[in-house]
Amino acid sequence: MKLTGIFIAILAASLLVLAACQPSQQNTISVSGDSEIKVDPNQAEVWAGYTIVKDTAEAAQADVNSVIGAMLDGLKAEGIAEKDIETQQLSLYEEKEWTETGSKSLGWRATQTLKITTSDMTKVGKIVDIAVANKANQINSIDFSLTPEKEQLYKQQALADATANAKSKAETIAASLGTTLGKIVSVSEAQYYYTPYRYAMAETAGMAAPQEAASVNPQQVSVTGQISLVYAVKQ
Repeated sequence: MKLTGIFIAILAASLLVLAACQPSQQNTISVSGDSEIKVDPNQAEVWAGYTIVKDTAEAAQADVNSVIGAMLDGLKAEGIAEKDIETQQLSLYEEKEWTETGSKSLGWRATQTLKITTSDMTKVGKIVDIAVANKANQINSIDFSLTPEKEQLYKQQALADATANAKSKAETIAASLGTTLGKIVSVSEAQYYYTPYRYAMAETAGMAAPQEAASVNPQQVSVTGQISLVYAVKQ
């Protein structure tokens, strides 16, 4: 019995020590901050291509190959590097008309679309001009965006601004409660968004496409950041 009493006393003392070691619940303030910056694009992507319907697949593909080949030669002559020209769409299929009695072949459609990238904004109209001069019949759009280096730079700025915004909110809340901020307890995963500006060319542009492209006024692109912080509060 004495041993049991001693054991209980030791256990009770241990629990008291553990309780004393447990930190008291910490008061915190949770805030989220966001930011948006508008910046001038320093890169343009022109989407241009050619589509045709012929009686046979071979004839359709040969026609597309001829036009795209001429476009590539013209772009390279203008100083557009091969690495800045990418095929974004390549298709060949039979078009059919369906009737009550079955299907009728309308021919074979071949299509190829190129994405031409340039950091020289003065060349946008010239790129469209070269494409149209070499029989391109699809000038889909012009995207104004940021190079990877610029995108990374503005991403850091947007997240820094979002962090400053979150801190300002936390300070305001703490001051209104008559307390002050302590250390940061946690930081959630930051979010970042970047939206290029896309200009859709008129479907009826045709030979007028170069003039339309030359008159396009690039709009600023939006870069936003978001972050969540948890601050300890000093009483």
